[in-house]
Amino acid sequence: MNINDLELFILVAEQGSFAKAAESLNTRRALVSRRIAELEKQLGASLFTRTTRAMSLTPSGELYLEQVAPLIKQLKNASFVFKNRYNEVQGRVRVGLLPFADKMLDQQIASFVHSYPQVQLDIVVISGGFNDIARLGLDFVIDINQPHDSLFISKHLLSFERKIYASPSYLEKSSVIETIEDLQHQSLLGFRVTSGVVEDKWRFQHTAITANHKVICSDYNTLYNLCLGGAGITLLPEIIVHKAIENKLLVNVLPELSAGFSDLNLIYPEDAHFSNAAKVLVEHLTAVK
Repeated sequence: MNINDLELFILVAEQGSFAKAAESLNTRRALVSRRIAELEKQLGASLFTRTTRAMSLTPSGELYLEQVAPLIKQLKNASFVFKNRYNEVQGRVRVGLLPFADKMLDQQIASFVHSYPQVQLDIVVISGGFNDIARLGLDFVIDINQPHDSLFISKHLLSFERKIYASPSYLEKSSVIETIEDLQHQSLLGFRVTSGVVEDKWRFQHTAITANHKVICSDYNTLYNLCLGGAGITLLPEIIVHKAIENKLLVNVLPELSAGFSDLNLIYPEDAHFSNAAKVLVEHLTAVK
């Protein structure tokens, strides 16, 4: 049993399929499937339930993931510390972040800053996604859009779910919200993607509504703050509101509804010539969590 197979197991569990894991590693699905099968054989237990439509962790797989994931993270961190101590990394890295991405990657960035004190991070808030790389002289960007141009390489960082949120102060003044149809009588705050397209339909698992937005903006941070201030109801990434939920500053409205998952990706040109500092930062951010 080697660490690469354990990392692959964690990646498959996160991605939810052999095909997605293979795609993110730029390898064949059959190879991923075979390596997982070999790991299961070594353990003497099935880790995944496989059907024609979907796959999921077995109870043994869930227990194994719970035990293995923290160990792999510790090994990764130990590797980073060793590299930093015996092969000093220094220089400047220019990174383009979407306005809300800092809330999702704050711990990883903080960890990097402490592990590599000789590296300066020059973080630029972007609006044009990966198209800003050349325009702003960036090493790479963190974006929710996937480049369709083969001249770019995209590495998956994490997936986030969007749900409906409002502040208690707004809900105290609004009419009762019991069904999705009730949202059409509310003050809705809408999102505009980097391409300029406004999300004029809110789509959920088995239904959708046409959203008559009172406010439209292209920044989840702004939507978050407006929602927090009581301006209305909006769709937000669950990962950036959990503290507000814990502190009862926001409420998950119609919690059974989900607007689905989106991916946060690290994107850079295929012909990028990274400095050692940039290479280490990419490795740090894309390490299995």
